[in-house]
Amino acid sequence: MQLMFVFPSIRMCGSLLLVLCVSACSAVPGTGRQRLDLMPDRQMSQLGQETFSQILVDRTVLESGEEVDRVREIGERVIVSARTLYPGAPIPKDWEIVVFQDDTPNAFAVPGGRIGVHTGMIRVAESDDALAVVIGHEVAHVLAEHAGERMSQAVLIGGGIMIGDAATRNEDGTTRTAVLLAMGLGTQVGLALPYSRLHESEADELGLLIAANAGYDPRTSIGLWQRMEEEGGTRLEFLSTHPNPGSRIKELQAVMPEARRLYLRAKARQRDAQGPSAD
Repeated sequence: MQLMFVFPSIRMCGSLLLVLCVSACSAVPGTGRQRLDLMPDRQMSQLGQETFSQILVDRTVLESGEEVDRVREIGERVIVSARTLYPGAPIPKDWEIVVFQDDTPNAFAVPGGRIGVHTGMIRVAESDDALAVVIGHEVAHVLAEHAGERMSQAVLIGGGIMIGDAATRNEDGTTRTAVLLAMGLGTQVGLALPYSRLHESEADELGLLIAANAGYDPRTSIGLWQRMEEEGGTRLEFLSTHPNPGSRIKELQAVMPEARRLYLRAKARQRDAQGPSAD
């Protein structure tokens, strides 16, 4: 009787997960990739606000100065570019871009249009063009709603582990533990980490195009990641949530012709706007 109760429950849970995977999908602007979309936008924006508010409390924020003005000016141009390039994308209306006093070369984004840039990243970027690529990358994370997709994945992973737990309920302790441990490792290495690397690669591509469309030279992205590689050293890509800088450079080079086309078109627009007397 117990087995007859467990197995239908497993099938029902599996069917529900399958329905969720099939029905709750949407296309990422610019790439067309079908992404898992279980989380409401309003809920993700609220979570983003709460997360960012906590970050602001725990870190040193630069309120004004040359670096702050520079980052905000570049950010505004990049955001306008994103809206122009992907007019149908779910781009937030209002953005908050904050500069943190932190020597670590890092930048991040949270849902709802909130971006943090470390002074260490400004140092490594060196130029406005490379810094625009960094900010474009973070805008792309928000545009593609990667955080919502990661949370959606977590929901499905939790459901899968529950199914595994139910399926092994009548097994001996050793078998049950082995199966659940294997499932946990399998979801982490086989799903969670690769998806994170996919998100980073997708943000690299979209961010490069967005920055180029704003009139920033996309070729600076190559030098940026070469410097990032020098800063970060080597690591095992298979067990990393981010691609190695070398892998990122190859992917950026593949999309560079399109980025250059957008960049040259943007520069032509800028020259036309400045008038015939502009150099």
